[in-house]
Amino acid sequence: MNDAADHRPAAAAPQPSLTSRVARGAGWIVAGRAVMGLLGFLNTVIVARLLLPDDFGVVAIGLGAMQILTNVSDIGVSQAVIKFRDARRDDLDTLFTLSMIRGLIIAAALVGLSGPAAAFYGDERVFQVFCGAALYPLFTGLINPKFFEFERDLDYSKEFIATVIFKLAGVAVSVAVAVLYRSYWAMILGLAANGFVQMLLSYAMRPHRPRLTLVSLRKVFGFSGWLAGVGIMSALTNKLDPLIIARAMGAGSAGHFFMGMQLAELPTRELAFPASRAIYPGLSELQGDPARMREAYLKGVEALAAFAMPAAIGFALISRDLIPFLLGANWADAAPVVEIITPVMGAQMPFLATQFYAMALGATRLVFFRELAFFLIRTPVFIAATIAHGLIGAAAAVAACGVLFIALNLTLYARVAGDALWRPLWRARRSLAASAAMAGVLLALRASGAIEPLAPLLRIGVDAALGAAVYLAAHGLLWRLEGEPEGVERALLSAARPAFRRLTGY
Repeated sequence: MNDAADHRPAAAAPQPSLTSRVARGAGWIVAGRAVMGLLGFLNTVIVARLLLPDDFGVVAIGLGAMQILTNVSDIGVSQAVIKFRDARRDDLDTLFTLSMIRGLIIAAALVGLSGPAAAFYGDERVFQVFCGAALYPLFTGLINPKFFEFERDLDYSKEFIATVIFKLAGVAVSVAVAVLYRSYWAMILGLAANGFVQMLLSYAMRPHRPRLTLVSLRKVFGFSGWLAGVGIMSALTNKLDPLIIARAMGAGSAGHFFMGMQLAELPTRELAFPASRAIYPGLSELQGDPARMREAYLKGVEALAAFAMPAAIGFALISRDLIPFLLGANWADAAPVVEIITPVMGAQMPFLATQFYAMALGATRLVFFRELAFFLIRTPVFIAATIAHGLIGAAAAVAACGVLFIALNLTLYARVAGDALWRPLWRARRSLAASAAMAGVLLALRASGAIEPLAPLLRIGVDAALGAAVYLAAHGLLWRLEGEPEGVERALLSAARPAFRRLTGY
């Protein structure tokens, strides 16, 4: 025997592939968002049963203003930590200092605007909501930037733990205040508790003592300058809606629209956005290899389409029964908002990662111009439709402009990838066709009147079961007809086989 061989160093353990790390990261985020979504959904159901649409409308005004100020001043702390893979202490401390200053400015602006806003809407409650909403940016402005290194390294298990804890804290406070006082303060204080616990956990889980410095200001703004522009345009596009409706139609209508949007975003927010977040660090790791970056993005589109589109379309088709059943008769006007907007949101979600793809390629400027173009078109369309046709007009405007947003994302992809703009659509073709088949069957079932005599809960069950069966069958059939190519179907089967063997022994 060769003695030298006995002393050879053991081979290094193989490192997980980037695809598997992104998939694992997405799994952790989706799990966290699933728990977060479930807790948030339960919180919404309980609080909506105890409060009125008018209460939600007043809070929507304050939260809308806070979110606009937050997004307008966004410096992209987490994205900067991911982008600067070799971030030094000075970089992290500069990010902390900027974040703290930003939080103080937002809080001061909300307090300063509280009086004029109350006068503008003719409602003294708006004054209190603005002042209460100022607590959240104060707390989140002090979050430890070093915590985002977990995201940079695709270690989302820590974020899962933190997400569950701070969401539980917010829900507990919100429900307790709603039960005890039946006041809109339930939502404001719940949000403040969420931010406070989020801030504490960032230091407990990634110890770091930040210092106040701006030594890396030039480096940070070199990345964050265009990103701030993206945040401004995105905020103005998406957060003005309840403020416009509250002024045009009153707080009650704003409450219905706010609730409708919260529910419309639910299926895709808890599936597509978390997965898109996991894709960005993975794409950032592939800087310098455009072909692999493009393929990673397209795989993400395919996977997101397989889950987000059927979830959104199915949710829209059961919403007319589901919303009154869960929230009560006071919220029936929110159902049409969900029915109109949710399918388009589902179609948008597979292409959500286009922004992260462009950012990973350093094309943040193009992302800004996409947001600017969308804002300049969407805002006047939304205002005109709301004034002319009320809630239905507002929902229709959001849906129509959502189709435009898909086209803008495809154009952005073609520009940064140097590829055909239809390529992402082609990668999502089986999911698009299977979702259309599911929608067709469910709409035909409703049109036939066969399940109308059933109780609402039974109709929901029939729709959900039949929709899932049709979607899976159509997706599987299309995959077989194409010769079982590499794709999300094969990945799911490969992941499911070991679990099936463990359960059955075969």
